[in-house]
Amino acid sequence: MRLLGLDIGDKKIGLAISDKNNVVASPLMVLENNENIRENIKNIISEYDIGKIIVGIPYNLKGEIGHQAKKVLDFIDLKLSSLGIDIIKLDERFTSKIPKKQLKHIDKNIIDKYSACILLNDYITKNKNEKNY
Repeated sequence: MRLLGLDIGDKKIGLAISDKNNVVASPLMVLENNENIRENIKNIISEYDIGKIIVGIPYNLKGEIGHQAKKVLDFIDLKLSSLGIDIIKLDERFTSKIPKKQLKHIDKNIIDKYSACILLNDYITKNKNEKNY
């Protein structure tokens, strides 16, 4: 089973996916965060045989839950928790800044999937010695 990384924003959600062996992540797509998002994510879970979702939580610089982190946690509760799949919450404070600096000339509408990819690669790297990710 693969891993799915999500970078959740108010308007868009970046998605990244691991390879079948959960060794490396690749950017997948950007979805509109609208009334269809739960169904769209559910379809992706099925299509790509997803076993776990890794969600970036944008804690503030002190590592506390601020306004945006609260929105993401609410999204998880309302849209993802009922999907019947493990959800891992991972600190993503700096993942959006990294691709913006590295990809200055790329359309800003696709930055979110690269942020999700960085987040998912971080998770894979930190957990590479575990068998069940």
